[in-house]
Amino acid sequence: MAQDRASDSEIIVTAQRREERADDVPIAATVLEAARLDDQDVRSLDRLGANVPNLYLTRNFGTTSGALVFLRGVGEGDSIFTNDPPVGIYVDDVLLPRATGSLLDLIDIERIEVLRGPQGTLYGRNTSGGAIKVVTKRPTTDGVNGMTDLTIGSYRRVDARGTVNLPLSDQAALRLSGISRNQRGWGRNLTDGAVVNGQDVQGGRASLFWTPADRLTLLATADLTRERSTPRFPQQFLPDAARPGRFTNVFRERDGRIDRFRSADTMPLNKTDSGGASLRADYALGSATTLTSITGWRSLRSRIGFDQTANPPGSGTAVILLQDQRQHSVSQEINLAGSALDGRIDWLAGGYYFHEHNDQLTAISFATPAGTAARYRTDDFFAAPSRGSGTGGTWSLYRPALDTDSWSAFASATGKIGKARLTLGARWTDERKRYDVQFLTAPDTVLVLPDGRRAERTIRQSWRDLSPRVAVDYRLGEVLAYASVAKGFRSGSFDGRARNIDFVMNRQSAIAPERVWTYEVGAKGNAAGGRVRWDVDYFVSDYTDIAFSAARAGTPPEIFRQNVGDARIQGLEADASARPLPWLEVGGWIATLSDRFTRLKTSPGCTAFVADERDLDLRFTPAFRYQLRAAVTRGGWRLGGDVTGASPYNIALCNEPQHRVTNAEQANAQLAYATGPWTMMLAATNLTDRRFNTGSVGAIGYPVAPREVTVTLRRAF
Repeated sequence: MAQDRASDSEIIVTAQRREERADDVPIAATVLEAARLDDQDVRSLDRLGANVPNLYLTRNFGTTSGALVFLRGVGEGDSIFTNDPPVGIYVDDVLLPRATGSLLDLIDIERIEVLRGPQGTLYGRNTSGGAIKVVTKRPTTDGVNGMTDLTIGSYRRVDARGTVNLPLSDQAALRLSGISRNQRGWGRNLTDGAVVNGQDVQGGRASLFWTPADRLTLLATADLTRERSTPRFPQQFLPDAARPGRFTNVFRERDGRIDRFRSADTMPLNKTDSGGASLRADYALGSATTLTSITGWRSLRSRIGFDQTANPPGSGTAVILLQDQRQHSVSQEINLAGSALDGRIDWLAGGYYFHEHNDQLTAISFATPAGTAARYRTDDFFAAPSRGSGTGGTWSLYRPALDTDSWSAFASATGKIGKARLTLGARWTDERKRYDVQFLTAPDTVLVLPDGRRAERTIRQSWRDLSPRVAVDYRLGEVLAYASVAKGFRSGSFDGRARNIDFVMNRQSAIAPERVWTYEVGAKGNAAGGRVRWDVDYFVSDYTDIAFSAARAGTPPEIFRQNVGDARIQGLEADASARPLPWLEVGGWIATLSDRFTRLKTSPGCTAFVADERDLDLRFTPAFRYQLRAAVTRGGWRLGGDVTGASPYNIALCNEPQHRVTNAEQANAQLAYATGPWTMMLAATNLTDRRFNTGSVGAIGYPVAPREVTVTLRRAF
């Protein structure tokens, strides 16, 4: 079993695209090694937020594979492909460009590095909020080894995982991993009695490592994930009796339970297939210079239906949002890294290209069944479409599409002067997008308007940006103090939710890019021979041209996107861990956020909830968050747990009462016994069964999953 972060071993990271000790990196970063992930039974990326200051990471609204990520108040709440995530998720230095499909299962992971603040100088694109680097284990030639485990748990959960490392020769090795995750579900739709919120996921990854020559190494990977889980079912909020037309933040309980639903969505649709491949080549040009090529390809197909109202049949209008998304992307990076002047200067320079295509058949359909058997087919997107009167208002179906081409060049150098270092870096980006949209009356049939025009439009837009970074650090014994200034850039976008024909045909234009300037000071160090480790930082971010997706009232609620204005976000982050006794580990972190609008470019339409819209809180910015964790290890036994909580925060732009979360606190616990190659673990998540809101729109929200208990038997070989 693993030691906590406080240990004699050094944590090696590649946050600055070169191997170095985590304690030597002048960046606010959290590193979770494989052993800690195993000890805390962290099996999916959505458990990461509890371990990182000022990171909010959960499943996106209604999805099962989409990641909702906010870091230091910078994030994206809408998973539609026209909105690029501002917190980049990278697997072995290849970007996962879409929120859908990026909520990874964590198997055969070497470590995860979470880099807080703009990382645009060294990482591909759209990392104005930060970057999450997932590093998988490489194949090795030192023998056959691996792991297999079986998990059973609450709500008929059965998971199986396995990895194997196979040496092929003295120069080559193959590594395989696979996972099957299944759960019947923790909810029930009372309309037809079906069990919902279940899981059905299978996936695998293969890695091939080869050293064909002394100076050349190749690493090829391929992965595939198939998901057929039921989409997450929403629950309605209770009306506010004192204010007609308003809602409270209390979920409705049907038959006395929060996870009982009465939904017209009796044929839930959720089919997602994602995968990709990459090839990394490293060639040593000399003793101090390496040429690296990283080629990546990703693909996604996702068909999903979202219940937008959670209305029972016969009670108001039931609205289903249907999406059929196709995506593929290719990326190519080439960089040259080395050192000069006897190691006093470390440098890196390179170029990056990214191309992506997305299109999505989108329908908003009314479902008005009179009974459990009257539901229309969710795989027929042209059934019961939601349309305004005539051809000037809202229309369903429509097909938005987006093609992106992005070029960038980057460079960074760190010079050492005694105990001090100076880092200078910059990235130049040229990004071009083409947005196409068509309004359809039948498959592949474009609507013809009364004036004879086809209801379709193409908009082209390009943006350029220069994002610099300057950092200085100074080492005093075991303490590293640093200060930095960095700029982040998130490319412009288009309103892919817009379905008003008059707006799209005559007035729609591009959404401006977001930019973040972050000023930061910090320090990190260790004491007592490495048994105590700590880091602390304070940052101020100037966040300009913030793009929001918000919902206007109506049936269905109309989602629109705009640049709202500018804001300033500042906060303190402190993380520490210690091993005061050989058998005791303690640790935790605290984080603060303070935010305010400094300029409103346009009114977001929230005056019904605040008198001055400049007083609105940004989304997912609690004033205070914390984690406390501890573990006792004796004689092969390990008992550990953690508690995470936050002060109240808002999920929606307008700060409506139903979107304010006031009870976000969770506790997890693990009891494990290891002997030889065998480990058995009893684990519990959401130990106190606190059911707070993880995401909401309009009058519906998504409660966090209930308490779950699992038993895992693992064997290493």
